[in-house]
Amino acid sequence: MGTTTYEMMNNPEASEHEQNHANWIHNVQKVICSTTLQSADWHNSTLLKGYIITKINELKQQDGEDIVILGSPRLAHYLMAPQLIDSIKLTVSPFVVGSVLPVFKNFSQSLKLMSSETFSTGALSLHYGIINKA
Repeated sequence: MGTTTYEMMNNPEASEHEQNHANWIHNVQKVICSTTLQSADWHNSTLLKGYIITKINELKQQDGEDIVILGSPRLAHYLMAPQLIDSIKLTVSPFVVGSVLPVFKNFSQSLKLMSSETFSTGALSLHYGIINKA
C-alpha cells in the first residue's frame, strides 16, 4: 500500500467502515511504499523507501500468497509500467465518495475477464488477468 492508504488504515479517527476494513488485514504482512513516511509502525509492516520496483520484483519471486495492492492507485500506476502486476481485481460499488484517481493511467495491456461476482449490496467484483505481458 502507499502512504495515503497506510495512513487511512492506521488512523484511530477513521470511520467505522474504514476501521473494520483495517481490522481484517491487521495480522497480514504489509509492505508500505512511501517517499514521505519515516516509519511504518503498524503490526507486521515493512517500509520501502527506495528501489521499490526492484524490491517488489524480489517479493514476487518468493514463495507465499499473492501480493495485493489495497487502494493506492498511485502505487498501482507505478507498478503497471514495469509490468509487475499480473492481474487486477476491481470492486465496483454502487456509490461514489469524493474525487478519485483513474484506475488505469498510462496502461496499455489487454485484459481477460477471469471471474465476476455480484454481492447483495449491489457491488460487483471483477477479476481480470493481464494477457499482453511482454
